Amino acid sequence: MHILVDLTRVAVHRSTDGEPQTRRMGGIVKVADLDYYVVMEGGGRAAALVVEEFVLAGDHTAAGLASATWTANGWSPSLSLRIRKDGNLRERVAYATRPGAAAAFRALGGGELPGEPDLRRQLRDYEPLNTAPPLRLGLTDSPYYRILFAGEPADPAAHPNLRQIGNGVAWCVDITVPEGTNPGPDLRAARDAMRRNRLIPVTIERFY
Repeated sequence: MHILVDLTRVAVHRSTDGEPQTRRMGGIVKVADLDYYVVMEGGGRAAALVVEEFVLAGDHTAAGLASATWTANGWSPSLSLRIRKDGNLRERVAYATRPGAAAAFRALGGGELPGEPDLRRQLRDYEPLNTAPPLRLGLTDSPYYRILFAGEPADPAAHPNLRQIGNGVAWCVDITVPEGTNPGPDLRAARDAMRRNRLIPVTIERFY
């Protein structure tokens, strides 16, 4: 199958000893579930499968993004950064469930999609994200989280807190979380809902 994605333009941080980056970060205490995206080519065929994992700090902010990309040529440099920065490429990206990812993996000659523990061992491309202390803006009594997204939503009304920021350059969802409450389920639910809405999460920040 002819691959239309230019993999030579991808800039990533790779583990040099073959060990997944998610195992090398001793200060990280929480890891989210895997996310899947399929990059399509002409005729609606899969050109690449992107597998990602947000690495979360103890306060559920995003500390990094570990990823890998499977093509007909095998595991390749990740497209994770490009699908967030390149609008033309992002137009060809589709959210995928694990069954959808498995179908794309088979179509690209990979056979059966490995289980998530085995897939995590392939996530050798790592992009560190901001790990600064939460910003204290004094806007609310309770802390809130902001999930930033790249792309344009299929339905701008899909989430009550979905809005544009930065003069329209990005979309976000803000979620207020009372002190002592686990924000993980709400953050994951919002991320998944917006991924189905054609947005791609970029980072998760925390404010006061």
